[in-house]
This record gives sequence, C-alpha cells and structure tokens, in this order.
Amino acid sequence: MRAENSVAYAEAAAEPPDESRTGWRTALASTLGLACGPSVLAVTTFGAFIAPLHREFGWSIPAIGLASSILSITLVLISPVQGLLVDRFGGRRVILCSSPFFALSLMAMYFLPDSLPAFYLGWVLIPLCGLGLWPVSYLRLTAGWFERRLGLALGVANSGIGIGTVLAPVLTTVLIGTWGWRAAYLGLGVVALIAFPVAYFLLAEPRTRTETRRVSGDTLRAAARTRPFWLVLAAFVLLGTIGSTVLVHQISLLLDAGIPSHIANLVPVALGVALIVARLVTGWLLDRFTVSHVMPVYLVGGVASVLLFAAGPNVPMALLAAALSGLLIGAEFDVLSYLIPRYFGRLAFGRIYGVAFAVFQIGGAAATSLVSVSRDRYGSYSPAMLVLAVACAVCAVLFLCLGPYRYDGSSQVTMPEPVPLPTPNLAIVGDQPTKKGMEHHDGDASPA
Repeated sequence: MRAENSVAYAEAAAEPPDESRTGWRTALASTLGLACGPSVLAVTTFGAFIAPLHREFGWSIPAIGLASSILSITLVLISPVQGLLVDRFGGRRVILCSSPFFALSLMAMYFLPDSLPAFYLGWVLIPLCGLGLWPVSYLRLTAGWFERRLGLALGVANSGIGIGTVLAPVLTTVLIGTWGWRAAYLGLGVVALIAFPVAYFLLAEPRTRTETRRVSGDTLRAAARTRPFWLVLAAFVLLGTIGSTVLVHQISLLLDAGIPSHIANLVPVALGVALIVARLVTGWLLDRFTVSHVMPVYLVGGVASVLLFAAGPNVPMALLAAALSGLLIGAEFDVLSYLIPRYFGRLAFGRIYGVAFAVFQIGGAAATSLVSVSRDRYGSYSPAMLVLAVACAVCAVLFLCLGPYRYDGSSQVTMPEPVPLPTPNLAIVGDQPTKKGMEHHDGDASPA
C-alpha cells in the first residue's frame, strides 16, 4: 500500500506533461478573447460615437456621456455575480454562454431610435449581455494553469485589453467614416463573435488532478476578515479614480494646455502602447518581486504623470505623462489577478476579483463626474490633478502595507512527503533481513 501511496503522491504532485503547452494556449486565447470583449468594444469605443449621435439626434454631449456612467454602475452590480458564476461553473462555460448575447447586443444598437431612454437602456443591456466576458473569466482560467510563471501568464492574457485599446478605436473611426455609426455597431458585433470559437477550441479548464493545489484558499467571507482584503479594496477605489480620470479627460487636459486637437487626439496612442508594455513587463516583474514592491514604483510614475498634466504640458511632456499613465493603468489588473491567489488563494478567485472590480468602477464613476465639476468651478484641471497626485501617494502606501504573501506555490501543495518504496529483493527471516530472489507482494514484508 505504501508503494501505491507513493505513486499517487508523485502523480498528483507532478505537473501534467502538457500543462505548459495547454496553459500557454489558454493564456494566448485569453489575449484574443479580451481584445474582442466588452472591456474593449464597449468601453474604449464609446467616445467615437458621441459626435455622430450628437449630429443625428441633437442630444447634448453630457446627456450622451451619462450612458458611460450607466455602464459603470451596471458593472458595479454585475461584477460580483460574474465572479460567483465563474467560481461555480468555470470561466469557459460562462464565456461560451455570454459571447453570442454580447455580440447581438452591440448589433441591436443599429436600430437605436431617437430616444435617450432607449439609448440608456442599451447601455444597461450591453454589459449585462457581456456578463461572462469581462476579464475575470479569462484570468481565472489562465491562473489555474500556472504557479511559477503566474505573473507572466496573466500579463500575456491581460495584454489583450491593451492591444484592443489601441486597435478598436481606430477600427471604429474607420467604420463610422465609411459606413456610418449604425454600421459601425454591426461591425463591432461581428468582431465580438470571435470570442466564441476562441473559447470553444482554445480555452481549457485546469486539469483536475492538480485541483488540490489549484483551489486551496479562503472563502470570500474568510478573506473579508483579513487586513489585506480591505487594503486591496481601498487601493483599487483610488486606482479607479486615477485611471478613469486620465482615460476620460486626457484629451480635454491637453486642449486646455494649448495643444492642437490633431495632436491631442494622437497622444492616447502613447498611453495605449505603454499599457501593452506594462501588461507584459508587470507580469514578468511579479514573478520575481512582491506586489508591495512592484506597484509603488508604478504609482510614483503616476504621481509624476498627473503633476505633468496639472502643469499644462507641452507635446513632449504630454507624451511622457500619457506613457507614465499607461504604465500604471496597464499594471492595475495584472496586479489584482496576481495578488488574489497570493493573499487569498484560488478558492474564491472570481468572487474576490468581482468585488475589487466593482469598487474600482465605483471610484472611476465618481471621479470622472467630480473632475468635470472641478474643471467647471476652477476653470482648470490643475486642482483635480493635484488631488490625484495625493491619491497616488496614498495608494502606494496601501500596497506597501500589504505584508508578505499568505499563499504561495509551496504552501498550497499539502500532500504528505513520499514514503520510500520497499526493496523488492529483501525478505524478513527471523530478526535478520536476507536477500531472496522472490517476487514482492503487498503485505508480505515491510521495508527494513
């Protein structure tokens, strides 16, 4: 029986022979899935439709922009639900169920009437139909395949959002300019359908024979009783305020600084490129340094970025500010998807991620509105940017206070040490072991 136990231990503790290949295939598939998911096709393309809708229906720009806040509020409500579904049914099933509905919801905008309530309803239905396509589904799948190179794998998966952030607005602008905004929604819906074959043929759930290691960890309730949980939530509220403000207001900031509009509209490309770089570099760094060392470095860059924006930058300084912001924004969700297994284990990955993503959206929705009010009141973005600099510094302190990891690769494997196998050519005769050319059977002898 000891021999059987030893074999069972060795088989369970060993990595599956094709884990590396299947795991990286899942990570790359997640890159493609996230590049054509709602984080890109719904969020980053929203601004391209504002002017065409204003021209066709005469709706005010603030009224159109309110739909973006509705999107954020819907995300706050559905993110914990997505996390629960992903933990219970697995990311692949949730993605397969959501993909066709999300694509149809985008295509349905082709029939949008001259009605603001209908427009707002559309921006409730789009994130709801894309429930399973927000990042946590892909990131939980990817994380389940990796331990030693977890950070790099998550960085590869997350880079899909960065790639989409650069390409999707360009595609949307071309579609609107060529065929109009209604056809552009149809085109985005077709792109969204790519997620279904990607998930069906390329995504893979982690193998069950390593499941003992993969699913150890805290429940959501147990995690909520720890200090790191509340530090993470506080940090991500602040990160939501910083990132959302820069993404939404950066072009207006540059126009206020006197930068021509044709140049200001190109500066976000620098942010998008930096975001892609940050996804990959951050993952690589997280495999070598702790979260509490990596994230404060990015936040120092965030302080520099918002101070440059506050000063009214020229073109070179605007590019530098956008790049520093892109590095910070690109690191955020690499860090979140990495720290959850390290501080809380993998058991409630989806639910914890969903709660953190929800508070991130709350911070972003509140900040974008408050910054607009501040700009109107003071005639400048500078006061708001100075507040964001303080927020970056406070956020860095929160990450420094996280402390050591509570879970790591070695601590999650809880199987016993292997027992030495009995020597087959030894038998017990009296009190002395002697060599015998007999075949060993379980229970015939005990090892010396």
